[in-house]
Amino acid sequence: MPSYPPRDMSESERRRRAAARARRKRQVARNRLIFCAVCLVLIATVGFGVFKLVGVLTDGKENSGASGQSTSQTTSSSGSASTSSSEPASEPASEPASSGETVTPATDGDWRLTLVNNNVALPEDWQITTKVAEASTQKELADEAADAYMQMKQAAAVDGVELLLCSGYRTVEYQQNLFDQEKQKWLDQGMSEEEAYDKAKTVVAVPGYSEHNSGLAADIVTPDHQTLDSAFANTDAAKWLFEHAPEYGFILRYPEDKQAITGIIYEPWHYRYVGVENAKAITESGKCLEEYLDGLSA
Repeated sequence: MPSYPPRDMSESERRRRAAARARRKRQVARNRLIFCAVCLVLIATVGFGVFKLVGVLTDGKENSGASGQSTSQTTSSSGSASTSSSEPASEPASEPASSGETVTPATDGDWRLTLVNNNVALPEDWQITTKVAEASTQKELADEAADAYMQMKQAAAVDGVELLLCSGYRTVEYQQNLFDQEKQKWLDQGMSEEEAYDKAKTVVAVPGYSEHNSGLAADIVTPDHQTLDSAFANTDAAKWLFEHAPEYGFILRYPEDKQAITGIIYEPWHYRYVGVENAKAITESGKCLEEYLDGLSA
């Protein structure tokens, strides 16, 4: 077979091949960049999803976003509050007992009678499950209390009265965050730890000493009057609740003539679930919850 001398490439051929190699290198580099960008997007998406899931699991019971409420926040001395935001509102409260004595009032074995007030903390082993009781505000109550509230709301509607749950269950952890934020405001203004604590507790209930932490307390208003004040007592909603709430297991927690005992001002909007039999017995006795439980202890 004859042999041929190697063919000399022309200058244009060499340039063409060099250009082709350069294009391939640029294409490979571009593909790598695209691949890295896609990977970063996927990682960011997965990370964001995990973050949101953890937030839901850890923050889950923080009640709730209020989707249909348009009024501004109004607070009262017991820690009740109406709010247009999705978070529970801060609440004024008196100082819990400082003696260190653990108060364990009789409940006749009924968990629904568990007392929580300025001097009695929520039991450390308190465990409940909650559900949304008010669709428009997404406020929650303990399961049994939520079912009772929804039945009561329907009954009121039949009578032409519209009830609105503006505040329900609040976790102790979330309330601790509220309290710490309020305390920090006063620390930033130059107060001592003790001074800031004392000032904060006049605005936000000390965590664990609010009935809302139990899931059994309900601040109930009406769309036409969502401000938490004594004037609510003159509304049709308040009058209906005063007459019919015990039929569904709720009592007016802070009556006007019991302030010296409850330590809380008259709150015609604040109701407490205790169960139907207990509610009827307490209402018929004319006693507040503290007095009724003292009677069980006697």
